[in-house]
Amino acid sequence: MPSISVTAIAPGVVFCPIRTDRFKTSSLSLQLALPLRRDPKRTSANALLPYLLHRSCAAYPTARALNSRLEELYGAHLSAQVTKVGETHWLSLAVTSIDDRFTLADQSAANESVAVGCASLLLEMLFHPVLERDGCFPAQAVEQEKRLLLELRESDFSDKRAYALHRMEEIMFAREAFGQNRFGEAEAIASLTPAEVTQVWRDLLREAKMQFLLVAAGTEEAAAVEAALRNLLAGKERAPAALGSEFISDAGEEKYVREELPVEQGKLVLGFRTDMKDFRDRARAMWVMADLFGGGPYAKLFANVREKMSLCYYCAARLTRYKGILTVQCGIETDKEAAARNAILAQLEEIRQGGFTQEELDTAVCSLCDSLCSLADTPGELADWYAMSLLTGDYLPPEEVCAELRGVTKEDVVAAARGVKLDTVYMLAAKTERENGKNREPEEGGESA
Repeated sequence: MPSISVTAIAPGVVFCPIRTDRFKTSSLSLQLALPLRRDPKRTSANALLPYLLHRSCAAYPTARALNSRLEELYGAHLSAQVTKVGETHWLSLAVTSIDDRFTLADQSAANESVAVGCASLLLEMLFHPVLERDGCFPAQAVEQEKRLLLELRESDFSDKRAYALHRMEEIMFAREAFGQNRFGEAEAIASLTPAEVTQVWRDLLREAKMQFLLVAAGTEEAAAVEAALRNLLAGKERAPAALGSEFISDAGEEKYVREELPVEQGKLVLGFRTDMKDFRDRARAMWVMADLFGGGPYAKLFANVREKMSLCYYCAARLTRYKGILTVQCGIETDKEAAARNAILAQLEEIRQGGFTQEELDTAVCSLCDSLCSLADTPGELADWYAMSLLTGDYLPPEEVCAELRGVTKEDVVAAARGVKLDTVYMLAAKTERENGKNREPEEGGESA
């Protein structure tokens, strides 16, 4: 199994080499974690930065120069990503390359370690981007990335399943930072200036918690990468911001919103709050309960709501541990909304009353453990698993978590289910045409508090 070590190399910066010889490639990823504030402009600027930074740097200011450098690193590949983890804004830069074991020393510049070269490139991009004489990002580059970020945001609307989930979150968490889109707001993105983006970048260098994850085979390259990181981070001013999420078990009266769009399939999303006090509180029991409820073909929602009752095309539940919420997503015919909702709630009540067998519980635990064990199959999934440890600080290997899951009892699952309360129901209904084919039915919409 892969082994991991964790070393603090600067205030709020950790280096985590994950040693495994299963892959021919190595992966170095940089996670930057910031509080997700209720500030659309700051959120939008943060979201823009990874994509802006990974396009060039002062040492390789053009696409041609950067691509040439990546070719020198045996065709290394760069990527950027933005997401939200609870109320943390999660920005990532990553580079994947051939593992040093498979390089040809005489063809590498000065026998350079590819892993060290990738680490240096990532830090150059982060700390030394291309800036104009006024100290700001080039206006043309900012405008190009703004347009691309708006397209990314718009793509969520094209995927109606993702759109319905985002709308439910906006409604359910209207008064919490978690309700924001991870890319920010369209108006805020469009209004960003190079000066504003540059200031947010300077704030990020000082305030973000940083984690470097290296998935590679050798200890020598890990030591070399650590030395390079320490050297490049030396003397940097750091004041890492505190990270955390609000865990609210009861936000008041249940909310219901129905919207209509010209879609073929309706989307029903139910948002539940749990009585979790933080991301560790009964996390394993909640995870098993969510999987037993709607995690796979063995789960209550699939076996009953989809298969026996034929009320939906898909129906799945997911626990968001870092916010303490449970979400159910369901694809249905619009006229089956009430029946599907009632059936989903009935299955949850069944679990609350202990209406499941030990075999069903064991199947859910086994499925979760199989998924955890498969994380070691790709460098990216392995890195993603340990990336979350920047928030928890525990860096638990998947097999340890499996052991904890196997210790969850039926009583634990029942108690977890009893701590779940419906908060928000969002229905994306299909617009229908009248028999004459000309007039559409009037929309039913609006929000009831």
